[in-house]
Amino acid sequence: MTHKPYLHNLTSLRGIAAILVAVLHFHFFVIPVATSHVAHVIDKFYLMVDLFFILSGFIMCYVYEPNFSKGIKKARYKNFIVARLARIYPLHVLTICAEVLIFLCLVSKVGYDNLGSFKQHLYRLDGIPVQLAFLQTVGIYNFDTWNAPAWSLSAEWWAYVLFPFLFVVFIKLKGAKRFLPIIIAILGWILIEFVLSAKEPFMDFPLNPNKTTLDVNWHYGTLRGIIGFICGMGIWLVFERLNFKSVLGNGWALIVLTVFSIVSMAIGWFDVISVFLIAVIILTSAYGSKNINKFYSISVLKKLGDWSFSIYIWHMILIHALLIPFTQVGGNSKNAFQTFSVNMPPTLLLVVFLFITATIGWLSFKYIETPTRKWIKRKFSS
Repeated sequence: MTHKPYLHNLTSLRGIAAILVAVLHFHFFVIPVATSHVAHVIDKFYLMVDLFFILSGFIMCYVYEPNFSKGIKKARYKNFIVARLARIYPLHVLTICAEVLIFLCLVSKVGYDNLGSFKQHLYRLDGIPVQLAFLQTVGIYNFDTWNAPAWSLSAEWWAYVLFPFLFVVFIKLKGAKRFLPIIIAILGWILIEFVLSAKEPFMDFPLNPNKTTLDVNWHYGTLRGIIGFICGMGIWLVFERLNFKSVLGNGWALIVLTVFSIVSMAIGWFDVISVFLIAVIILTSAYGSKNINKFYSISVLKKLGDWSFSIYIWHMILIHALLIPFTQVGGNSKNAFQTFSVNMPPTLLLVVFLFITATIGWLSFKYIETPTRKWIKRKFSS
């Protein structure tokens, strides 16, 4: 495979997105860290998962263009699938094991019957094979099971499976037709937000016919992931085959797009608008400029980018572990924690949580993620 220049900017962007997802879940599951419009922005950080999907579609095209530009060969497809599986599966399995330990701690503390319907569903044993088979986003259950953020791994996996076949179609597009994947993605996002989201069940609660969101996971998550991938492939086509660098490859464009995306989330514009702005931010970051590159070259951002997958896949487990001591019979562990931490500033608690999460991400990346990925690729690639 021909090696291309490494896009450091996109690595740092991925690290920022992983941290924002961790902020969202701390804000929602542990203690609110903001109010008013700031809270509205945080509530929309689930769109960072769509950023992951778009970014993956872009990077897959950028890296694997030499492999699939002239068609799909069996050996290359196999090596691609092995590489993708090596990237996500070891940590996926390990984090499920970690959740099993948390489940056993909870059961020993309060008993299974006293966990409540929410946690009984979260830790349902028949959910483990569904998780292991990457089937948690096809409508088997009406809510997440075990390590909830792993739903996106399921969506991403099936996008990986389809990627080479989509690529050989999109690579043949010429001229204005190169915008077709982006148009398909926008139409797909509209379908999800305005039609499908109102049809996705949430446990035993009645459907909300007025629901409009891209935050669909357990029934339409696979579609959401594939649509994001397609958008990323379209963004790559624009990056490689069309030249908008003079317009978008500068710091002002990045600032304006970022401000508009924040405003979009703060005032509750439709998700399809916000996620499209995020897609253009990815394109602007890929183009880069002296100032853009300088910003993304900040050491901590580069490290967070390297650790981003580990941060993303471990942060919810840290939250679950944090709440174990506050779990009571018939009680709410979140409320119990908030009572315990009443004299502690939420922002300080968040900073400590993010520091611990980043540390775990570093250790996981160095001692688990990287070695297992290399071993699997070496063992099973042709």
